[in-house]
Amino acid sequence: MADKPPPYRPRRRVPTAAVAASALIALAAWAGPGTQGASAGSHIDAPSAMLDPEINAGDLYAFTSPEAPDTATLIVTYQSLSLPVDGVLPPATFGTRTRYDLNIDSRGTGKPELTYRWTFRDEGQRQFLGVLNGQVDSLSSPNLKFKQRYTLEELRPGKPPKVLIRDAIAAPSRAGAAGMPDYEALRREATLPVPGGGQVYTGQAADPFFNDAREMEILKSGTELPLPFSPLQGTNVTVMALQVPKKVLALNGDPARNPVVGVWATAARETLNVQPGAADGARYAQVSRVGNVIVNEAFAPDNYLTPAAMLRGSPLGVFGGVADQFNTWDAAKDADNRQLIDMVTKLRGPKAFHAAHPGLPTPQANPRKDMFQLLMTGLSGKARCPVGEGAACPIREDLNSQVMNADADAGAFRPAEELRLNLSTPVSRTPRKGGFLDGDPQGFPNGRRLTDDPTHVLVRVAMGEPAVKEYAPLFRFTTSGPPTRPAPTFPYLAVPHGLF
Repeated sequence: MADKPPPYRPRRRVPTAAVAASALIALAAWAGPGTQGASAGSHIDAPSAMLDPEINAGDLYAFTSPEAPDTATLIVTYQSLSLPVDGVLPPATFGTRTRYDLNIDSRGTGKPELTYRWTFRDEGQRQFLGVLNGQVDSLSSPNLKFKQRYTLEELRPGKPPKVLIRDAIAAPSRAGAAGMPDYEALRREATLPVPGGGQVYTGQAADPFFNDAREMEILKSGTELPLPFSPLQGTNVTVMALQVPKKVLALNGDPARNPVVGVWATAARETLNVQPGAADGARYAQVSRVGNVIVNEAFAPDNYLTPAAMLRGSPLGVFGGVADQFNTWDAAKDADNRQLIDMVTKLRGPKAFHAAHPGLPTPQANPRKDMFQLLMTGLSGKARCPVGEGAACPIREDLNSQVMNADADAGAFRPAEELRLNLSTPVSRTPRKGGFLDGDPQGFPNGRRLTDDPTHVLVRVAMGEPAVKEYAPLFRFTTSGPPTRPAPTFPYLAVPHGLF
């Protein structure tokens, strides 16, 4: 082992043409096919999802609302890499005959005790060109030729659905300064109060996701790209943002005794039910899933949608492979899902990266208990990691596992791939993108704020932190903040980018 790790330096003497080519290939690999948008982050997660942008999940965020700390905010994004439409390109849309769910697991079973469900219907005709008849100054303007309306329900096991919002108008895709001179006003109109406390915003926003693609590629394959690259500058997403009282989310309504919740988002498409005795002739099949960032994209063994793979001429993913299957998996069955467990514990990137940096400590051997703990149980000394030798988890800090909830049955706990949030962690005065690795307990993996860089955390843990510190100086890349400045109040996201 070297006494002191060398500072990180991108590889030098890369020919200008090769640098330009790698940037274009990286962008192509991140963007992928699709009409309105495709993918990056968790955005390039599976070949089939890329062909259905409306349900192609991008990112999930969960954090204590900074200006209303008795509430938590949950945000899920879809249609990543949507270009500004400005009334020229087709609008970014939500799927009809589709269920978009935000699932809350407060017992640690992989089953939701609470689900928030959005369903949409179209009003007017979807058109390729000319979505406006004139200037739009309100959501009810007759100049807006196409609208989408949504209903928001609260679902709890054994109880009838509770309608929170009925047939509200979602904020439309931004259509330029001439057609929508005050988009912020449209967003305020689309931000509605939720019965029982809180707010909801459904519509378009600037994509807040950021990272340096070099970190992403190291995590995936151990390959170093020759230049910094962040692919989401100037792109938009469709979002469902919800702010609710913490007592609504917490087990037994008590966030003090039961502070930890797990969150994941799913989308399900309506399909024909041909089973005998079907009541309504239709059923819904889960086609999309997102919890922690880039789990599917970075760790699925047959997902070749990476810049390095493109440079090597690999195919664009395997339809029907593990990457596609991941989007259909039930979180309640994650604990017995050997494919998923192997994905998150048998890493490829660290070994390859270490081979290029001899003299640094050898990364931990597979299977990786620390990654299993980070993604499948949450961090706690009480959590168990039944992979490899023994069952004890390596990170002993009590941070964000449902085993910490006083009223949860510890014997019923089941590992599941969820984004876990400790509702009792105070809001950080000085947020740090390295989260708990850099002494900020509110940061990822304890939920995810808009200013967190979870890829940065994942790559550092993959190389052995917090036990191994020698790799940390190598991962101080240049992309240091979101592509847009978050707003100080709900829904926090920046307004969509526009061309004009």
